[in-house]
Order: sequence, then C-alpha cells, then structure tokens
Amino acid sequence: MKVAQICGNSGVMSLLRRSPLPPAALFAGPDGVGKRSAALALAARWNCRRPVDDDSCGVCVSCVKAEAGNHPDIQLFLPEKNVIKIESMRELAREAHYRPFEGTARFFIIDQAEKMTEEAANSLLKTLEEPPDTSHLALVTAYPNRLLSTILSRCQSFAFHALTREEIAGYLASSGASDGVQLRAAFADGSIGKALALDLETLIKDRDAALELLEAWTKSRVFEVIFKRLEAAPFRADIKSRDRVKTYLELLQSIAEDLYFLMVHTPDRVVNLDRRERLERLADDLTLDWVRNLLYHIGQSYWDVEHYVSPLMCLETLWLRADAR
Repeated sequence: MKVAQICGNSGVMSLLRRSPLPPAALFAGPDGVGKRSAALALAARWNCRRPVDDDSCGVCVSCVKAEAGNHPDIQLFLPEKNVIKIESMRELAREAHYRPFEGTARFFIIDQAEKMTEEAANSLLKTLEEPPDTSHLALVTAYPNRLLSTILSRCQSFAFHALTREEIAGYLASSGASDGVQLRAAFADGSIGKALALDLETLIKDRDAALELLEAWTKSRVFEVIFKRLEAAPFRADIKSRDRVKTYLELLQSIAEDLYFLMVHTPDRVVNLDRRERLERLADDLTLDWVRNLLYHIGQSYWDVEHYVSPLMCLETLWLRADAR
C-alpha cells in the first residue's frame, strides 16, 4: 500500500511522507483508523528504490516485497495470545543493530504495543533511547496511557484521529464495496476496520428488533407488552446470553442517541439512516427528558450486565427504570 492510499489523517501523513520517521515513533489513535497500515506504508516509502512524489513507486523489487510482507528490512511484531513477550522484544533489540539488508533503513513496527509485558517494555528501553542510525521503531497503539511512562518519554508521538463518515464511505466505495456503504460508514465510529468487519445483515436484524421493542414500549408503557415480546423470538433465546443482551443495549443506545440528535436538530449525526422516518415519528411523541433518562438507564443496565446481574433481568427492568412517568 502506498502512503497516498491511506485514508484520512492527511496532516500527519503529509508530514511523515516528506520527512523520515524519527528513530522512535508512537502512532496513537483509535482502533481501525489505519495506524499500522500507515507505519507499513511509510516503511515501504522510505525503502523504495524509485520514489515518486514523496511516495513509494509500488513496482520496484523493494515495494513488491514490502507489499507481500516479506521485506527483510521491515518487521512487524504482533501479540501472541494477546500479549507481546520479552523474547520478541529481545529479538527486535538484536535485529535493530544490524545494518539494512537491501534497503536504506530498517523498520520495526510493534502493533498493539500496549500489550507488551512490563519485562518486554523494559527490555526495549535501551533500543528506544539509543537506536542505531539505520533503524526506526514505530509503536502502534490505541491505548497510549497503558504504556510505561519511560516508553512514552522516549518516543515522538503522532496522533491519529477517527475518520469522518465521508472518508470511510469514500474508502469503501473505492474498494468496491456495494452493500450499505453509507450505513457501514455511519456505524463505524470513525474506524475503517469496524466498517469492514460489520455483519450488516445481522446488525440490521438486531437493530430492528431493538427498535420495535422501543416502539412497543413508547406506545403502550405496559410492562406486559415488553414481557411478551421478550418471551418470543428473537429475544427468547438471546436474553439468556450476556453478550447478546449487551448487543441489544448498544443498539438501543444508538437509537436513543439518534432520537436526541433529531430533537436538537442535528440530523446529520443520525446513525440509523435507513430508519430515519420511524425515528422522526418516535421523536415527535417523546420528550428530551425521557430520552435522556432512557440513555442513562441503558448505561446502568449495561454496567449491570457486565457485573453479572442476570441479563434477562437487566433488559426487562430497563423499561420500568427508564419510564419518566
């Protein structure tokens, strides 16, 4: 991938494609916004044999190897079983002292750097403080606050931000995506990774079930109506699962937030674009205080589910707790 193909964060990418990476860099920002791809693209750019317009050519031997993931001077370190162990960082420290095999510089990229054990992080300190002239280290993380202060102090930080809906939709369209581009972009929370990973069919089915539950409650305000719906498909099996109830609560939150956006006249922030007419009808029948109260109790119910209160009880009692009457 070329640097120019990285979606979003144009300011930081423009800076980094013109100037080589510092010896120790920290790429920090939300998950799925292209931090790792950016680090790999920059490593390819600075090892390219025939760079064009401050970018890799994409066709030289170095670029072909970088694209295939087998360039000897570009190494990517990933967690194994959700952790980065000291052995991996000791290997990095050894490798960093070798001169480039084929390119002009060696690049060592540590993805999800926050998953380094304390021992692994400490073993990296000397390399970060005194890296060889031809080696560059890039730590990639969505949680910089979880890194040791001694690691942070040795790295030059570059901030990556969530992408706009327009940027994500444009990326999806240019990548050949055809199903629900705008909806994927709306639900992506600024993350291309999340947009690509969405099971749109399941999301729509679950979201519609949650919306119908909210519509039923606001129409009747009778708990028996909710009880009967939860005893029927699709909820009957799902409400026994903690994860499934958390999914419904998250979708209810997105619906309630959309109601708020409609009520305060910021419709461009609505996520459930394909159900806007139904949401507008709901918003006309509710008050801002009721929606705010609902959002508060959705949060409380989510906390309860995570702390081992019965998921069935959490979803059932939400409606009684949230009713403003």
